[in-house]
Amino acid sequence: MGIGAAISSCATCPLGKASGVGVGGRCPFVDRGRQAGQYIYLEGEPADMVWFIRRGTVVLSRTGGDGDVDSAHAVRGEGAMLGLEGLIGADHVDSARAVTDVRLCGAPRDTVDAWLGPASGPARTLLTQTISSGVQQPPRAASPDGRAVHRVARWILEQSHAGETPLVPRGVLANLLGMVPETLSRALTQLAKAGTITRTRSSLRIKDEPRLRELALPRQ
Repeated sequence: MGIGAAISSCATCPLGKASGVGVGGRCPFVDRGRQAGQYIYLEGEPADMVWFIRRGTVVLSRTGGDGDVDSAHAVRGEGAMLGLEGLIGADHVDSARAVTDVRLCGAPRDTVDAWLGPASGPARTLLTQTISSGVQQPPRAASPDGRAVHRVARWILEQSHAGETPLVPRGVLANLLGMVPETLSRALTQLAKAGTITRTRSSLRIKDEPRLRELALPRQ
């Protein structure tokens, strides 16, 4: 990518806009890539970088209470931030692994800290409290209620961005939803046959959102 194209891309990025790129400002976040399967960081490592996902999908996992079970509990896609816990603590609370090739923008924690401005400001205080609440909240367990199709439909609606939901490996998604891969496949097939979604090799797209929302509700 040429310098002009890079500046244009940064100027349309939320972080670039906030940094004044295009009007003389400079964004502290630097573009980097990770291949599918690579870890961006590991739980317990020093949280010395903050990341912004420009493109691709990342899965977060955390060890269980017994310390020996590493379970996926969240998916992060385009526009999400990673590693914000470093702004309030020393170490990462999750492991972050790319499940597709991803483009990330990263900046050192100290640089982001300075970029955000005074710690006593209202916006900074609100951000700190939001991060703290998220870190303290344990990963949401897979919902045991309802049939598999309900849980899959809810997940698609929760994760959709502009009507499209990135596909993650079947085993990872099944783990997230508390079901075996075969059950997940059957639920996706049912949703596709109902005309609510379309599937490609790289994504799920919502075709009929009102109907999908109906299917996401458990039967009474």
